[in-house]
Amino acid sequence: MRRTLVLDTGLDKLQELLLGMTAGDQVSVPHAVEISGLPADHCAAVLEALTRAGLMVRLQGDAYLRRHLAQ
Repeated sequence: MRRTLVLDTGLDKLQELLLGMTAGDQVSVPHAVEISGLPADHCAAVLEALTRAGLMVRLQGDAYLRRHLAQ
């Protein structure tokens, strides 16, 4: 199944937001939704995947913190 243009654009915007983050920056699901235009469950899934990969830490509520990565 091919992704729609809206989904592609939203994912591009979310990717830009996440790649622009540096260690210590925070993002919430509502902010990711506002920036990307994607549904909250999509944004939450991406942030949870990054948390499982060790790139983010989930704070209380729906905020996520960009981690420092070991060199």
